[in-house]
Amino acid sequence: MSDPSVRVVRRAPARSRVFLLLAGVLALVAAACAPAPPTPPLATGYNPDDAPQAGVAAYTGDGPHKVGVTTLSLSDRKVEVWYPADNASIGSTPKDAYYIRSFVPPSFDPFIPPDINPPYVTNAYRDVPAATDGPYPLALFSHGAAGYRLTSTELTTHLASWGFVVIAPDYLERGLTSALGSPPASPRPDTVIADEAINLIKGANLAPGPLNGIVNSTKVYPFGHSAGGGTSLRLLDRPDVDAVIPMASGVSLASIQGAYNIGLPPGKSIMWLGGRNDGIASIANVRTGYDYTAGQKKIIEFGGTGHNNAFTEICEIGGGGAVALAVAAGLPVPDFLLNLGADGCSSPPFTDSPVMWPQVNHLITAELRYRSGLDPLPVGLGTQVTAALPNVLDYRHAP
Repeated sequence: MSDPSVRVVRRAPARSRVFLLLAGVLALVAAACAPAPPTPPLATGYNPDDAPQAGVAAYTGDGPHKVGVTTLSLSDRKVEVWYPADNASIGSTPKDAYYIRSFVPPSFDPFIPPDINPPYVTNAYRDVPAATDGPYPLALFSHGAAGYRLTSTELTTHLASWGFVVIAPDYLERGLTSALGSPPASPRPDTVIADEAINLIKGANLAPGPLNGIVNSTKVYPFGHSAGGGTSLRLLDRPDVDAVIPMASGVSLASIQGAYNIGLPPGKSIMWLGGRNDGIASIANVRTGYDYTAGQKKIIEFGGTGHNNAFTEICEIGGGGAVALAVAAGLPVPDFLLNLGADGCSSPPFTDSPVMWPQVNHLITAELRYRSGLDPLPVGLGTQVTAALPNVLDYRHAP
């Protein structure tokens, strides 16, 4: 048996050494061409540490409004809408629920037992009258790869309870149905889908129905999970978007340099949220996004957090969402989808989603209420708030 304390060094063949040297030179050239992070930020604003309620985690619980939900339609897909409801109109209306099998291709039906279809009960009531103290700011949620418009209702309903209209289109091109082998016949870019969803809600705001007159659409506040974070960043090109929140979504230097059409323009605000244990969107790339943000910026790094458990409810549906249901039914699931669906849920074990949601809900709600003007000064966005958010391991902002 060899001595483990002895380190054997083998010299590479000459051709290999030349190749490694060339690779090193190219890496140095690429690093030299990379733009330097903007320091300090080009756009500055009010320091949230100085706010009177800097350390108050005011938005961990539900807001004053009950939440209504309705479904609108584009030509080829659905758009979900959550809004502040008239509390007195709820009565005995049951809470709305959705079924994960609604987002699985019909070709799977013969192979999945009928009893494998757990409902997920949301904190919203379908098609109830809206509250009358609007209009309310407009937020746009974008789901990630192998997702669907309802992956994060714990967050979308929470925002609505605190005074937002939240819209969420299905991005079929990267959605669950597509990941399981049934892509749309006529794929379209994600930003086009987002544009159409925004125009759709503007039309509904002017038409008879529960959404009439409740939307203030002069500004739009995009936030998104995973690939949906990339959609949110691409929407910074819109003149009516000045603040976005990518969750479990980072950027590489290649993205910054334009290879993936990601820009971080000055004068725009970005709050970056990431999990220290995320095996899909590395925390290193989340930090890169923060470093290269030229405007006002924040980064929150969560412990006990992978890709899904803090930002979606995937881990709580049938023990792990559609992937877990497919595995339970004995269906073959591609490795990439297994890894994506399990990260933050069971591989390895992470903090339970219900523990994470209030912390994420507070930070996103506080940020969007401040950016939209609902809060004249930031509430619970100073570094002092980390004392009330046990899974926040690091929080930085500029200013």
